[in-house]
Amino acid sequence: MCLGKSRENRVGEFIQVFRYAPVAVRAVAVYLILVVTLSGCLSAPIYTLPVTPEPLSCLTPVRSEDTVVGLAVSGGGSRAALFAAGALEALARLRVGAERGSLLDRVSYISSVSGGSLASAYYVLKKPAREVPMLDKQGGVSQEYRDFFAEFREVMAHDYEGPLLRRNLLLWRWVNPAFVAQSLIEILAEDYLGVETFGSLHDREERRDVPRLMVNTTLYNDGRRFLLSTSPREDLRFDWASAVSGAAIKELSAGDVEQIRKGAWALQTVTPQDLHLNICETKVAASVAGSMSFPPIIGPISLMDEKDQRYWHVGDGGMSDNTGAESLVMMVLQNMKKGTFRRGLIIMIDSSFPFEVGGEALDHRQDAFSLFDSDYSRIPSIMEERSLAYRRLFFLVGQQLGVIPGPERISIIRLRHTDAQWAEDLSDLPDSCRKEKLDWKSPKVVTGHLAGIVTRLWLESTCDRDLVLTAATKVVQQNESRIREFLDHSMP
Repeated sequence: MCLGKSRENRVGEFIQVFRYAPVAVRAVAVYLILVVTLSGCLSAPIYTLPVTPEPLSCLTPVRSEDTVVGLAVSGGGSRAALFAAGALEALARLRVGAERGSLLDRVSYISSVSGGSLASAYYVLKKPAREVPMLDKQGGVSQEYRDFFAEFREVMAHDYEGPLLRRNLLLWRWVNPAFVAQSLIEILAEDYLGVETFGSLHDREERRDVPRLMVNTTLYNDGRRFLLSTSPREDLRFDWASAVSGAAIKELSAGDVEQIRKGAWALQTVTPQDLHLNICETKVAASVAGSMSFPPIIGPISLMDEKDQRYWHVGDGGMSDNTGAESLVMMVLQNMKKGTFRRGLIIMIDSSFPFEVGGEALDHRQDAFSLFDSDYSRIPSIMEERSLAYRRLFFLVGQQLGVIPGPERISIIRLRHTDAQWAEDLSDLPDSCRKEKLDWKSPKVVTGHLAGIVTRLWLESTCDRDLVLTAATKVVQQNESRIREFLDHSMP
């Protein structure tokens, strides 16, 4: 047993009090004793970070490109993972440039959060090598890639909740969310992503078989973004303080500069180098689980720096930016400043849960929240929504003031699942949805249903899965002209 004497005494007193209680009450008491007992045995697992050798072989500077293309893949559980699979397939069919090659072949970076990290990691680990053509001679998706995308969609539609729940119950891990995160790592490694590390993934990235993966997590210690990637930190950090101070907006006082510097520090990307984490030996599955860890249900994952004797607690990458775009923007801006990139296109594959949906529900509800409320995520989402609003404003004002390059040099195109446009007669509604007993009256009803698909690790409804995939194809087609316009535009 893992109980000390003092705890044994307390448990004994607890049983004594309920000795003559009804059977149901005694059953609850025994249950609580088991929880107390096992919580003592299941203290949070700590992953020790030994001193990292320098330099690391898998850290490679960003490759020089005239126009860089990156994807930002949002969080949103299985909804986001499936939407990403559908959007990537649709982007593969989009032919661009004088060579009329696949847009997906032009993508150099993929930055992801939570459920989007599951899809992004699977894509870079499993997609065919570069020598396998993405398009056939007729301009359609090749047979090899049709097979790959079919399997991709199927895997993203799997039930991840059931195996996770069963493993946690069987091993009594549910009493500690840190062990739930460990279960998630094991399931991802055993059934989906394998034991590949960033070191082995780096070999594929260097052969240009796949885009460079950027997995976003959050450090609960200081709230900053922790980005797992094979890019060195000097390529990931854009110095906001220097950019604003050097923009000659007005004469800045020493106090102004200090305030700018403090704000810029909070936005700074933390890298594995900063935590002395050997990214080359880090399993991709572990980074994905970290990105998906949403306390108090899953995680956080706790790391101990052997060099500094400091603990770092890593969790959900979507706490302040559930789109995955911010770290990608920072990287692009930094390398435009260095001259590595001249222009940048960022395509956001965004299936995050629409914030306004919860508000409409609360409009007609007397009680806002309860302990077992299904919309508990709305509370941190309020902070995220305000953060996004300020970020958009800052980006637009920054472009106007010259702190950030203008829209002819950097463009962000958002592909959002709720922006899909449906035919007035709903002739494009998936057949699986017609079989379900729902009242599909108009495109607005379809959009509302799509917006209300909950964030879970499984979409049980076939209709919901098909709606998400169809929406992904639609939003890519709807934004095709904008994507082409930016890539075809030439600058002196």
